[in-house]
Amino acid sequence: MGRDRRDYLYEMEYWEIVLIIRGYRRRNVLQYQLQRLQMFASTFAFAGNKDNKKPEDLAPMYFDYYKEMGEEPITEEEQNELVDEINDLNRQSEKKEEQK
Repeated sequence: MGRDRRDYLYEMEYWEIVLIIRGYRRRNVLQYQLQRLQMFASTFAFAGNKDNKKPEDLAPMYFDYYKEMGEEPITEEEQNELVDEINDLNRQSEKKEEQK
């Protein structure tokens, strides 16, 4: 995961671990799309695609939802606000640790 084992097991909060794992999964979108295309090609290689299905119809994935809903990706301003909130929470937790 790119973190020290001790940090991962004993120091990190659960929400931090969830966000890291979610980030790794989102980075693999291109890999998931490639695997879906390979599955699509191998499925219809000999039988043909009589129903004119698309790869998205054969194997829907979580990122297809965002395309269908037309939701805008997070803006840079919103991203900066989230980073600031995370930094504030980290500072608060560090202060609590120092007080103990």
